[in-house]
Amino acid sequence: MDDHYVRVFHSLARDTRRSYGIELPIDVEQYVVMLLADHMDRPDWMPESSFAESYMLIRNSHDAKVLGDECLFLCGVFPDYGRRNGLDVDYYAAIGSGSYSRASRTLHRELFDQLSRNFTVVSQFINSTVRGVVL
Repeated sequence: MDDHYVRVFHSLARDTRRSYGIELPIDVEQYVVMLLADHMDRPDWMPESSFAESYMLIRNSHDAKVLGDECLFLCGVFPDYGRRNGLDVDYYAAIGSGSYSRASRTLHRELFDQLSRNFTVVSQFINSTVRGVVL
């Protein structure tokens, strides 16, 4: 992950917080910054199978975290993605929230529990952060 991306997204997140008044716990905001920076150099971040199938195939907390991250990135950066297939952002948000809930059982319990419970707000924060930024 490029440190330049981390600095840029940190600055954009700060601007989002100031402009839109969306306050996230600092650990969640930092997670969002790292998630966005990490995805800048990952053109193949979508799950290999469908989101639903990937959810059904979760074997451990790491799998759950990865799928949660994929859903959060999709909902925040590409909220209109599923519309052509008759799916809306709520479909992916439910899978992402459920994935983070499963991850919270063993990984950074408080962080992933917050991501699960506040998935929609976090994805809206991401959308506000990247709006106008060419990814």
